[in-house]
Amino acid sequence: MSRGKLREIKKRISSTKSTMQITKAMQMVASARTNKVQKQIKAVRDYANYAKKIIGKISPDPESPFVKSGDGTLIVVITPDMGLCGSFTSDISKRALEESKKCADFKGFIVIGSKGMPELKHTGNVLINRSDLYDIPSSENAQFILDDIIDIMNKESISKVKVVYGEYKNPLIQKPETADILPIKYEQDSITNTYEFEPEPEILFEEASYLYVLSQVYMFMFETKISELYARRNAMQNATENAKNLIDEFTLDYNKLRQASITTELIEIVNGAQALQQE
Repeated sequence: MSRGKLREIKKRISSTKSTMQITKAMQMVASARTNKVQKQIKAVRDYANYAKKIIGKISPDPESPFVKSGDGTLIVVITPDMGLCGSFTSDISKRALEESKKCADFKGFIVIGSKGMPELKHTGNVLINRSDLYDIPSSENAQFILDDIIDIMNKESISKVKVVYGEYKNPLIQKPETADILPIKYEQDSITNTYEFEPEPEILFEEASYLYVLSQVYMFMFETKISELYARRNAMQNATENAKNLIDEFTLDYNKLRQASITTELIEIVNGAQALQQE
C-alpha cells in the first residue's frame, strides 16, 4: 500500500515541477515584454498631456458633439486578449458593470479584448466587441476604436462616453479605473484669446478635439496593456512560488512515507530473525 502511495506522490512531484517550469517561463516572458512596453508608455503619456494642453488653448464650440451635453452614456471597456493575469480582467469587468448601474441613461458597452466578454455578454448590452486587435497598442488601433465610438454615438444618440481600463500604479498595484472622455470638460480660466488660428477656430477645434480624445484612448489602451503584463508577471511569480511550496510539501510527505516504509520493513526483518532464533 505504501509503495503505491510513494508512486502517487512521485507523480505529483513530477507534474508540479513541470507546471513550475511553465509558470517560470511565462513569468520571464511577461517580464521581458513589460520592460519593452515600459519604455514606450512615457511617450504615450506625454503625447496625451500635450494634446490636453493644446485643446485648452482653443475656445470650444458649444454645438460640437465633442462638447455638447445630452442623454445617453456609452461605456468603453478595455480588457486583455489573454488570461493568466489573476483577477485583473474580472476586476475591470466588475467595475464596468458597476458604472453601468450608476448611469440612468446607460446605452451599452464597447468591449475591447476577448477576456472582458464572459462577464459582460450576459447583460445583452454589448454593442461591439473588438478582439485580437493588437499585441502592443498603436495609434492606428486607437483610431479604429475611436471611429467605432463615434459611429455608435451617432447611431444611438449618445453624448457621454466613459472608459473603464486598467490603471498602472506600480509593478505591484494595477487596478480598474474610470475616465470620462466625452463630452470634453474645459477649464474656462485656462482658455485665452491671445492666439490667432488658421484655419478657423471652429474647424481647428473639431480636429484638435478628435486628436485629444484619440490621445486619451491611446493612453488608456497602453495603461491597460502594461497593467496586464505586470499582473501576469505577478500571477506567474505567485504560481511558481506556490509550486515550489507544494513540491516541498510533497517531498516531505514522500520522505516521511518512505521512512515509515523502511522502518516497517526493518521491524518485519527483526521479528523474522527473532522467530528463527526461537525455533
